Amino acid sequence: MVLQVQMIYRFFFPVLIGLFIVSGSVMAAESWGTELFQIKKHDFGRVTIGAEVEYRFEMENMYQQDIKILGVHSSCGCTIPSSSTNLLKSGEKGFVIAKFNTNGQHTREKSATLTVDLETTINGQIFRESVLLSVSGYIRPDVILTPAVVEFGSIPAGQAAVRTVQLEYAGQHDWALTKVERSNPFIHAKAEEISRSAGEITYHITITIKENAPIGYVKDVLRFGTNELSNHLNGTTEIVLPVQGAVTAPVQAKPAPFMVGVLFPGETVSKNIVVRSKLPFRIMEVTSQDKRFRFTFSEQESAIQLVSVLFSAKNTQTETLQNITDQIHIRTNLPDQEFVTLNALALLTPKELSTLAPQPESFPPTEPVSEQPLTVPPSTHEKPIVPSGKAKFGTPQLL
Repeated sequence: MVLQVQMIYRFFFPVLIGLFIVSGSVMAAESWGTELFQIKKHDFGRVTIGAEVEYRFEMENMYQQDIKILGVHSSCGCTIPSSSTNLLKSGEKGFVIAKFNTNGQHTREKSATLTVDLETTINGQIFRESVLLSVSGYIRPDVILTPAVVEFGSIPAGQAAVRTVQLEYAGQHDWALTKVERSNPFIHAKAEEISRSAGEITYHITITIKENAPIGYVKDVLRFGTNELSNHLNGTTEIVLPVQGAVTAPVQAKPAPFMVGVLFPGETVSKNIVVRSKLPFRIMEVTSQDKRFRFTFSEQESAIQLVSVLFSAKNTQTETLQNITDQIHIRTNLPDQEFVTLNALALLTPKELSTLAPQPESFPPTEPVSEQPLTVPPSTHEKPIVPSGKAKFGTPQLL
């Protein structure tokens, strides 16, 4: 009985949507675009000149129809907008990116309205809507960080790396940095005052990534507390300084992980691994536990080496999906990193599996269904019409 009710609901709900459209429902006409965004407002807070500051407004298409992002515009040059995509298919997510312009052209209290122009098509008829997002922030003209973002780039594993930043302040004669907070234990920061005269104060900030930092990306946002009271009555203000870099192994092998891909029994796949180092080296041996892998490589010494990988499933039989996981070990003649290890992944599938795929009739329709074609008369007002929708988990939804 419950299943019958669900089937009836699924069948007739799009028709009910159409009736609301024909009757000119104000709720349906006003809300379909704004429902893509859960958050429509963001405050950047207090930032310094030159700081790289951006916010991503997430948008999600919970409707059955595709939605085009025709453009994103800002009411103020203090914010540069963009979109991560120009098309959102049903169920997909994307972002409207708002980048605060802190290059010194705009300072003090700034706000902007971002206009996101959207378009969708229902039964051959085009509907458009514009969604308004808002951003605000305070670009303080009295503090300059040079640079405003600390980029370490690539750091060899086992070595410490140091960068310096100069902070310049112009204002109150007793202004001072009071503390620094960090969340990454492998990043150390120290601020030293080097000059103070007539309200002009200069600090020398030293940032160090320690030699024991693990291989991978190193990222943090340093927060420098000050003795300056906040306008929001929640304590003192702070100055933020993003720090980022990547600790790399002496020898790198890519792609990592090594993806063989999907193949059937009897098939053979050939792909390459690129091995790099700053110093010339020689590959001594490449091995794996799975004997279906075969490797060939040059015996010449070079800073860039190519390993050819051949995976053969000729003598492999399977009646179900089979995940293949293994490790590829590359041994070099470098004393500081003799071995490089890659995870290798493959999926073996029987050819008969394609016949087990669900038939199209088992999926819900993506357009309104009725015994008679549902026609929508041309809109008599400028407000767009809501597309027939479905919630994230397949439940129809009237906006």
